[in-house]
Amino acid sequence: MKKLATVLVWSLMFVVGSGYVFGQSGAIKVGHTNSGYILSQLPEIKKVQTELETVRTQLEKVIQDKSKTFQEKLERYQNAGNNMSQAQAEAAENELRKLNQELEELQAKSQQTFAEKQEALIRPLIEKVNKAIADVGKENGYTYILNGDTGNVGNPVLLYSGAKETDITDLVLKKLGVTVSSTN
Repeated sequence: MKKLATVLVWSLMFVVGSGYVFGQSGAIKVGHTNSGYILSQLPEIKKVQTELETVRTQLEKVIQDKSKTFQEKLERYQNAGNNMSQAQAEAAENELRKLNQELEELQAKSQQTFAEKQEALIRPLIEKVNKAIADVGKENGYTYILNGDTGNVGNPVLLYSGAKETDITDLVLKKLGVTVSSTN
């Protein structure tokens, strides 16, 4: 029992002493922000959204036109059905299969084209926000800045923050020259 008490006293002294030593060597300053919110507040995001909507609409129109052509040929084939020779029916079926395959390829290519355009338009804004976050961190002596939005996987990096003082979102928005009436 005496050994256990001695170990507990030494352990307590180590923990207290460690805190003192680490405290003397410099405080760790941690902040948090919501980069998705900051991105949504940039004036440039409206232009990006408009451009992406235009691209999406154009891609959808091409797909709709191809789909309409396929549907028209399918209806003609179905209506002619019994009046076609076997050779005509096979040719029509081959054409329908080919059109269907082209339509599927067009849809896949359209999704890829849209994703590439989205990446090309949003990447510079993300880099701008990340640079502003880094600048605010340096200027205000932060050791770490955590991101509180859900990101791609749905799990925020910041699980809890009880203090508004650690939220640097307003500082980053100010650094970017963005004024908002209320923050997240």
